[in-house]
Amino acid sequence: MPRRHPAPFHLLAFSLALMAAQCTVLVLAAEQRGGPPARSTPVLAGEVVEDSRVEEKLRAAGIKLMAGKKFVSMTNLVAQLGRSRCRLALPRPPAAPVSPPAFASLRPGVLVVASLYKCDSCDDWHLTTATGFVLTPAGAFVTCYHVVHEPKHAVMVVMTGDGRICGVREVLAASEARDVAILQLDGDGFTPLPLSTTAPVGSRVFVMGHPEGQFYTLTEGIVSRYFTGQKETGDAVMMGITADFGRGSSGCPVFNERGEVVALADNVVTSDRKTGAKMVFKNARPVQAVLDLISPK
Repeated sequence: MPRRHPAPFHLLAFSLALMAAQCTVLVLAAEQRGGPPARSTPVLAGEVVEDSRVEEKLRAAGIKLMAGKKFVSMTNLVAQLGRSRCRLALPRPPAAPVSPPAFASLRPGVLVVASLYKCDSCDDWHLTTATGFVLTPAGAFVTCYHVVHEPKHAVMVVMTGDGRICGVREVLAASEARDVAILQLDGDGFTPLPLSTTAPVGSRVFVMGHPEGQFYTLTEGIVSRYFTGQKETGDAVMMGITADFGRGSSGCPVFNERGEVVALADNVVTSDRKTGAKMVFKNARPVQAVLDLISPK
């Protein structure tokens, strides 16, 4: 469920309070443009996120990448989606639980995964955003397969939770059947998120993603069930959760109470209107779907 954004526009930016603890962020250089000087305040200032500036920075970074001619196109990334396994050294899980206020320390490892495209009606570059998270300090990250499978898009660009903007080097491994893709960022020194396969039904979970462009929104719920055999997901084992997420959250991490990623958000299913039922079901891919693509290094 990537979220598509129109060409640049000016809105009143809504500030989102995500967590109680503050984190140090990178102050991004102000864009040079005509008229009054651009503001030099951070895009991600502790708990406060300025959504419109996140979009502006990602769009500008994507255009700059393409202007330099040294970038990996979406066409190339899509062609690499046939890679089935990769070797990675994953971080060890934390020794002690992470309380909800400390989730700010995990935010640098949660990514805004954006791609640029042009529509048939204008010459402007448009932006679509989804979510991902870092697997290794060297920059391996995971998102949903359908986020990458956009052959008509031009370039992918990623922002970390502390405001760092990077290009994408390659696809390391992917599975269309499980809707999972592991890719490699340009650069290093990233904040990896630990993984865990422990998330029993009834346990608390937290989701951090970008629903409808509301970047770094944190929601809470429980694991409601595990299931398989549905039309949308086939024979894959899926995790149902009650923590809220929406369009733009594809690939976002689902954390347990220890701050470990136990799943990634995948899809939302609404009830049949003809029956009068009004439940909305939030489904995630258990992290085993990611581990199945990785060989220990």
